[in-house]
Amino acid sequence: MVRSLFAILSVLPVVAMCQTPAEVHLQRAHDAYAASAWERAQAFADSAIALNEALPGAYKLRGDIRQRQGNMHGAMMDYMKAEKQDNTDARLYVSRSAVHITEGRLKEAMRDIDRALKLDPKDGDAWYNSACANYLGRNNEAAMRDLDRAVALKPNNADALLLRGVVKGEMFKEESGLEDIRAAMAIKPDIAGGGMSAGILLFEMKRYEEAIAQFTRVIETDTSDLATAYYYRADCYYAMDDKDNACINWRRSGELGDKDAQFIVRNYCSTDATKIPKKPRKDKKSVIEF
Repeated sequence: MVRSLFAILSVLPVVAMCQTPAEVHLQRAHDAYAASAWERAQAFADSAIALNEALPGAYKLRGDIRQRQGNMHGAMMDYMKAEKQDNTDARLYVSRSAVHITEGRLKEAMRDIDRALKLDPKDGDAWYNSACANYLGRNNEAAMRDLDRAVALKPNNADALLLRGVVKGEMFKEESGLEDIRAAMAIKPDIAGGGMSAGILLFEMKRYEEAIAQFTRVIETDTSDLATAYYYRADCYYAMDDKDNACINWRRSGELGDKDAQFIVRNYCSTDATKIPKKPRKDKKSVIEF
């Protein structure tokens, strides 16, 4: 046993020495990317490419890093260079389709998704990206089919579960949708849009007290869309014939810029009316981040 362990340990430095400096830097970039240290990851990716512009996988990784940093143009430039090096990498097209989706280029996204799925039909992320593109294109039936495949391939994909819950809600399958959203939040408690999506479905199911508690949690923990959270919490109180609490929340929503709330404050809260005249219908809007 001692000899075997010694033999293994003695080989490790040789393996490291066999790597070129560019490969060492690329590995460090991968490690930093896995740790979500984007700036350090890009620094190592930059140095790897500077040492060897033809290094396989370097442009793809730097594109992924830039996408994480919000530099979509830089990411796209790197993906184009990566494609010239290797057009058989399904993950390249998955990554590039995500940029297209983020920037609203749905046709381009679907072309890249089709390329990815031809190369690897079992890539759960490709099916999720296809669902995102179909959802944004208002094709909920296709999005649902894609999400079922995505979840079957990656059951712990919180993003896919959340989006499937939202789509189910829009297809009037609120109970099942709420189950998916809660499953997503169990996997990823801080998932963007999770708490708001759960609250909206509870509101639509007329489970107002639960919805109020959910919107309260959103207000206390998530500042990304407070105006909407206050609006929906007000709507819950209004449905329960609690004008005082409803108006407290609508006033706060209006102060934060919600036009529908401002209308209600003027025409209901500031009067002795018992009902809102021509109550605005709050448009359902996606609480999913792409």
